[in-house]
Amino acid sequence: MTIVYIYEANSLECIARPTVTTIEEFKEKPNLFYPLWDEKTMKFSETLLNNPVINSKTGELREMTEVEKIKSGKTVLSDGSYLDEENETIVTIAKPNEWSVWDKDSHTWKVDNDLLNKKLKELREKALKDLAEAKSSFLNQPLEIEKDSKKYTFENNEKNRNSLSLKMSLMWTLEQEKIEKVKVLNDKKMVEFIELDRSELKVLAKKIQDILEIADMAEQMAVVGISRYTIDQMLELNVSDFFQN
Repeated sequence: MTIVYIYEANSLECIARPTVTTIEEFKEKPNLFYPLWDEKTMKFSETLLNNPVINSKTGELREMTEVEKIKSGKTVLSDGSYLDEENETIVTIAKPNEWSVWDKDSHTWKVDNDLLNKKLKELREKALKDLAEAKSSFLNQPLEIEKDSKKYTFENNEKNRNSLSLKMSLMWTLEQEKIEKVKVLNDKKMVEFIELDRSELKVLAKKIQDILEIADMAEQMAVVGISRYTIDQMLELNVSDFFQN
């Protein structure tokens, strides 16, 4: 047993759903299964049709194609798609970016300056935030110290820099020749305090000063660039590149 769907030919409304033995038997004796059947005013389908249409060439009832649904107004094309009536096809163009809007008249994506400026502002704000983090990472890079044929690491963070600066100022004031306790890490990453004389301290201080100057200069260049770059340049920007040694 199966169901046949009866449609009124003019309105294309489904008016009955009789159960039949087989489709072939229904075709031979439709009135046996549906007494009101009239082949002049009715059509049937083996499936329930959401958007029925009668084929103008064959007279058969079928489901509308996507193109037919668009033409009849049953389906609205989404942005980026348009109907190529000559070839009876739906053409879809991918959205190129977040700041473009679909122009239904020209069938093209066009830049919306308000959206463009909004996105550019977001990228610049994020870049400045990333810049601060990149600068901090560059400033706090560990520095290698060699003392008595042993290698140590000076943790070059703000706290240690300030502590070293204070000790060096005191050393110069007191006209001392060395600092007895400079906090470092040994090759096993354990904290040690080593003694550094004036010449060794000058080398370390020079390294720190060079890093500070490079960081400030790189930051200035980055800020200028961020304020001037196009949206394409901003999308490709990696602020860490400004701090490459």
